[in-house]
Amino acid sequence: MYRQILISCALTLASSCASYTADNADATVIATEVRARQGGSFTFEQAVAMAFRLNPELRALDARARAAGAAYEPLDMRGEYHSGREMLSLMVDPVALLNLGARGARNDALDAAAEAAAVELATARWLIAADLAEVFAIEAVLGSLTVPEIAVDPDAFERAGLASPVDAARVRAARAGATAERSALDAERARNLTLFRRLVGLPMSADALILPTMFAQAPDHRDVAILARPDLKLATARFRFADATFREAVAAQYPAVQIGPEFLFTGDPLEWMSVLHVPIGAAGRAEAAGLRREAARAELEAAFLEASREARDAELAIAAAEAEAAAARAAMTASREQLAAALTAVDVDVDAFAQVAHVAATAVRDTTRRRMAEITRRRALHDLDVAHGWPAVVLEPAKTSSGGLQP
Repeated sequence: MYRQILISCALTLASSCASYTADNADATVIATEVRARQGGSFTFEQAVAMAFRLNPELRALDARARAAGAAYEPLDMRGEYHSGREMLSLMVDPVALLNLGARGARNDALDAAAEAAAVELATARWLIAADLAEVFAIEAVLGSLTVPEIAVDPDAFERAGLASPVDAARVRAARAGATAERSALDAERARNLTLFRRLVGLPMSADALILPTMFAQAPDHRDVAILARPDLKLATARFRFADATFREAVAAQYPAVQIGPEFLFTGDPLEWMSVLHVPIGAAGRAEAAGLRREAARAELEAAFLEASREARDAELAIAAAEAEAAAARAAMTASREQLAAALTAVDVDVDAFAQVAHVAATAVRDTTRRRMAEITRRRALHDLDVAHGWPAVVLEPAKTSSGGLQP
């Protein structure tokens, strides 16, 4: 019995087991951790770096990718001790020992799974970086917008008999509209910052200032750029994993033999023994794996078609968005000039208040139209860039750029 215990302990130590470490998490613990994080001012690169470090979805994918990279099919060694004969036998599959056969196919499948997990992480990083790029682009647009000041008191003009009740009401409505537009503009910027905090893993209470950022390289809008999109690389990696899994299932259909020596503690000569492993009914798993590879190939094709559709839709959206933005800018410029002229004239012309009432509401409506048109235009440009695989994970800052985040 003593010898059996020693042998069992030696085999256990030889297996190099990992140790368990305790961890604790619940909603309260997580909330405390998140709320302790500090905000600040961020360039695009700084925001991407923080997102890669703190964004929980990216951290989860990173852990899964590292887990997939650490997985390796162990070598199955079989040991048997027979106390009646004082005999210990150790057996191993020589094919598996050389990392061939079913074990080799399994390790190939694990390698393919690790590659797919790494590409999935890269794809998620691309999408997070793209979302952050849109946040910076929208902030640049919103920061450039202004709301006209309707610096005239309709109550005073009405009391002085210089404004009709209708004109006074129209000016009040325009002033209220300008106030509402300022609130809408502030709300847009606040929502944009809320999304920013979520992407980089900051609490909603953290201060966040988005700094203007330019990029050295303009997005590539050629068709060939679509083929380099990370999501297409992910679909390709998943197909390769399905193919490796198919090979593994095929290899697992065949018998395996374990051979090894028998150590006799009674002094008898060394003997050999073998164990034959015969899988029965494994063809079904191989056929299923082949069909899953077929599905993965079709999914790769679907990913290409979807990427092509996104690029084409973005191209079509650009023309309409550019035209609407140009029209909105022209209309706003005209109405603001009319409003400025009317506000100047109202100080010297007693009849000018009616003109203010006429153009004030139009100026406010044109301001709102321009805000919506500029946001739509900027998002359309961003969608076109992302449809062609932009931005890269690492972007070099520059003083000027012909693309990227320019409004």
